[in-house]
Amino acid sequence: MRNLAATVAVIYIMLAMVPIAANAQEAPLITNIVVKGNEQIATDVIAAAISSKVGEAYSSEQIEQDRNAIIDLGWFYDVRTMAEPEAGGTKVTFMVTENQVISDVCFKGRALRGGKPIFSDEQLSEAIGFEPGHVRNNNDIDDQIQSIQRLYYDKGYIYATVPDVVTEERPAADGAKFVLCFTIAEGLIEGIEIRGHRKTRPHVIRRELETKPGQVYNAHRVQRDVQRLFNLDFFEDVEARTSVGSETGMLILEIAVRERRTGVASIGLGWSSVQKLVGFADVADANFHGTGRRVSLRVSIGGREGGEIGYYDPWFTANHTGLNVGLYNKRTLRQAFLSDGSSFLYDEKRVGGSITVSRPLSGFTTGLLTLRTDSVQSVDIEEEDVPPEDLERLGQKATVRSIGFALVNDTRDFIRAPTRGGYNRVSVEVAGLLGGSDFNKLGGDVRRYFKVGDKQVLALRLIGGWIDGDAPFLEQFLLGGANNLRGYEEDQFPGNKMLLLNGEFRFPLGNKLTGVAFVDVGSAWGGAYAEGAGLGDASLNLHIGYGAGVRVDTPIGPIRLDLGIGEDGAQTHFSIGHMF
Repeated sequence: MRNLAATVAVIYIMLAMVPIAANAQEAPLITNIVVKGNEQIATDVIAAAISSKVGEAYSSEQIEQDRNAIIDLGWFYDVRTMAEPEAGGTKVTFMVTENQVISDVCFKGRALRGGKPIFSDEQLSEAIGFEPGHVRNNNDIDDQIQSIQRLYYDKGYIYATVPDVVTEERPAADGAKFVLCFTIAEGLIEGIEIRGHRKTRPHVIRRELETKPGQVYNAHRVQRDVQRLFNLDFFEDVEARTSVGSETGMLILEIAVRERRTGVASIGLGWSSVQKLVGFADVADANFHGTGRRVSLRVSIGGREGGEIGYYDPWFTANHTGLNVGLYNKRTLRQAFLSDGSSFLYDEKRVGGSITVSRPLSGFTTGLLTLRTDSVQSVDIEEEDVPPEDLERLGQKATVRSIGFALVNDTRDFIRAPTRGGYNRVSVEVAGLLGGSDFNKLGGDVRRYFKVGDKQVLALRLIGGWIDGDAPFLEQFLLGGANNLRGYEEDQFPGNKMLLLNGEFRFPLGNKLTGVAFVDVGSAWGGAYAEGAGLGDASLNLHIGYGAGVRVDTPIGPIRLDLGIGEDGAQTHFSIGHMF
């Protein structure tokens, strides 16, 4: 019995010692770490990514982490590990298979424009920093994709992506070579849809778009298209949207418009210091029957009597040649100022017309050719006789037949109420080639608009002119009044030379109401009438006017009311339409 108990005790003790012996068995030590298979990438570079060290206990988990760390270097498409027992421990081997050595790059999927891609192979290669003869690094691929997309994005191609990058093996004289090929989905426009139009015909909208189906979407170009449509003044709002096309990398461009009323029949009143109360009746449509053509008829009474008819077709021909025709027969009460400070009233009678042909020369520049014929005469005021000696100062009836040339560069964002950009115009008018008065007139107009804060705008204008030859008095430059030099009488400063600087600070006051603070500096001077008849300044004498005003937005244009302060006191100016 005692022997049985002793035997059981021995067996129990032996069983209890088994796990202790197992725990006491330690993992083998790493006696050597070897890297094999690398040809281009230095062993030291690979070894630096390995955390396991010789002399440490072998850990399969740590070896797997080391394998992943080597993969993360980016130069290898396969990494394997092997643990082999050897004297004193375990030898660990990392077997690496390098990516291909890249000899060249290629770029696929690009659209051609005029037989050329948007960016050349050289431009794209420079963007990704490609150098031949290096092992492909998968980590660099992500950076290179970002570089390509950033190159496109910075130029407005915001939908360009790189969906695929592969290495292609191609035959070469000295054996196969490997080419890294990027597939670029640039964002082709599959179609353009017009939404929201009711009156305006679709082709009137489409013809204004530089963006066409089959082109790569460019945000800068689309924004210019939106501004161009908005500047037609047919629409309250214009919006460009995109949706996914029928295939990967294709998209649909949607132009959504909200039309404004373009047909106007109105009766109104105006006021000036000379003409006093002026009445008018207007019938006009800036988008006649939705064709984009403008027709107008105006009849005036009071200080301005007569009628005007206008017709404008911006697409008179399919190549965007515009035609503008105007006919008029009007009589306008004016005031002439003598150099001694006195003045007298007279009537200007003008009958004639003009034809202007315009053609875009580039994205922002337009050329214009104008033929004009005018019969202009200074006559008695109907209610009272003007002294003959005063009428003689102004000259008698004159005929003007002229041809004019002009270049206009217009980068304003919105013509109706610009907040940034500029406007430049140079013009020359030659009269007398077909008889009548013989003179030449040169002119220049430079405007700049700067956004200040969220909604305030600083607007500047500099205009100048010069007349050479025998121009009638009423063909001279006439400064003073609501449209140029505020704070002075209408047409107070006549001359065959003119210089004027206008500055306005515009700020919103509420819905459809804008406030303005302004300064005007300038004058007109010189010419035969100043020197011989005493009409105006014989030499340059700059005059300054300043003040404030309000603008009310109406369907017929902004109504302007300004209080200007000049050298002789204050003047109130009331007018319709933009000053600049």
